[in-house]
Amino acid sequence: MAITKAFPRIKADILIDSAALQEYDDDEEPSSDVVMTKYIEATSGAEFAIRCQFHARPQYDILTRVLLDGKYVMGSYALLKNFHNGYLELSLYGVRSNKNNEWTLAKFCFSDLKTVDGTNKPGDQLMKDLKGIGQITVDFHYITNVRTSARPLPLSDKVTLKDVPEKALKGRALSQQTALRAPTPTNSCDIMESDYVDRSGKSFASINFKYRSREALQSLLIIPRSPSPVLLEERDVDTLSPAEMRELLRRQREREEAARATKCEGALKRERSRERSRTVNNLVDDDELSFISAKRRKLPVTLNEDGVETIDLTC
Repeated sequence: MAITKAFPRIKADILIDSAALQEYDDDEEPSSDVVMTKYIEATSGAEFAIRCQFHARPQYDILTRVLLDGKYVMGSYALLKNFHNGYLELSLYGVRSNKNNEWTLAKFCFSDLKTVDGTNKPGDQLMKDLKGIGQITVDFHYITNVRTSARPLPLSDKVTLKDVPEKALKGRALSQQTALRAPTPTNSCDIMESDYVDRSGKSFASINFKYRSREALQSLLIIPRSPSPVLLEERDVDTLSPAEMRELLRRQREREEAARATKCEGALKRERSRERSRTVNNLVDDDELSFISAKRRKLPVTLNEDGVETIDLTC
């Protein structure tokens, strides 16, 4: 689980199917005692949850705020009265909302970020939306004066980006985004509000999760690339499964059959060549061949008394 140096008893992680995702260090992010950043591998289409664990009773109540792709989507309270033996755990699955006393839950999920080739300049709003994409942030705030509220809890206005120009990503290895599932009915809950202990509203600790596809993590050298599989022919036969052994035998038979076919074809070509040679020898005997070479005779030419050339054809 991710923790900050200043508050090691507050932990957070991302769950898929109730299992925590493996976390990888971010060596490029500037270090801080109150901010921790980790990489995680995201799977498009998978629903996820955010788990926060508090391993010591704090001095104040705590408000946990969740930002998806840079946009605030929900908050949850870790109240002092709910701690048991100095421990409290929050599991956040999605965004709750109520309308006309009907409560719904839109679950968190990962989604593909579809890109297109284009020459048009990306709009300012799109560039603003892309600025925080690829990151889940959990902020922790000390609060006081916690009270119930009668105000409604509207649906989140988080948008899912579509057809993002490739140039707008500016070379970042992004192929996914976070999204919210369609709302489904859920149980009601109390709506609360509070005041920040720090009047500036600044969080006392933050944990960031940079989510990327496996291919993107490999391209960033966060995780090693998958090794090339070892050929069956190069593996120890004692390590082969029955299916792999059958495949190896099949390949060997194919190579042997191909070698025999090549050998037979070569022998047939040589036999045909010898037959053609014997046919030519039978048709033509060297003793019967003779070559006649003769130069054309030059006939005598004479001049008569008038200077006209006369050729003697009787020679």
